[in-house]
Amino acid sequence: MIKQNMHIHSQYSWDSRLDLDTIASTLAQNQISYGAIVDHVEFDREDVSSVIQKFQIRNLEIDCINEQYQGKLTLLKAVEISEPHRYPKEVARLSQDVAFDFIMGSIHHIIRDAESRYETEDAYYRYYKEVIEMIRANQIDVVGHLDYIHRYYDRDYSFYGQLSDIFSLLQEHDMILEMNTSAERRCHWNTFPSLEKLARYRLIRNEIIIGTDAHRENELVDNLEQAELITKELGFQPVIYQKRKRINL
Repeated sequence: MIKQNMHIHSQYSWDSRLDLDTIASTLAQNQISYGAIVDHVEFDREDVSSVIQKFQIRNLEIDCINEQYQGKLTLLKAVEISEPHRYPKEVARLSQDVAFDFIMGSIHHIIRDAESRYETEDAYYRYYKEVIEMIRANQIDVVGHLDYIHRYYDRDYSFYGQLSDIFSLLQEHDMILEMNTSAERRCHWNTFPSLEKLARYRLIRNEIIIGTDAHRENELVDNLEQAELITKELGFQPVIYQKRKRINL
């Protein structure tokens, strides 16, 4: 079993009711040594002061749980910010006032109802353009669930010039991708990003984090065995973050 799940949402996310005690006990029972609590932030609906207060409270709770599970499990303090490049001042203040092990940036606001091929290709182009802008803003550590747009469309309309730019920018800004296993339960893809794109990314970088994007208890170990096989087959080095620095497992 892989030793990490680096994408877990707790009750501090608007769309999850998972309490931290349940998360910790489930991970420990499955001999997972590291779990990252990556709660949502959406600055189009949340005030930065309220977000800071929420995460300060959450992090104190995480500290208590880590004391309880010392030597068996470490919960990492992380955050998943939607479209962080649109809110540079808020992201800067949040990262200054709250101690995070890593910051994940994700694109969630996606055109989901394109009908014609032209409209779908435009949706894909806009999605990857947002990813590029997010990386260039240089405020995050990890790009979350690249290819998330596949959740809404049956075919891959990616622009490979944009993907080349993404992988080059990841190298330039010393960021890495997440291998997100939720693709299998959300659509017909194996992972976000797709296996083909993971192989392309591997030519540029060999470090990766693995997460299930869990919002429910039964998703805490979802498809982690498959992720372990993929990391071995493609030659990835799984890593964790502590105090925004990567550590090899």
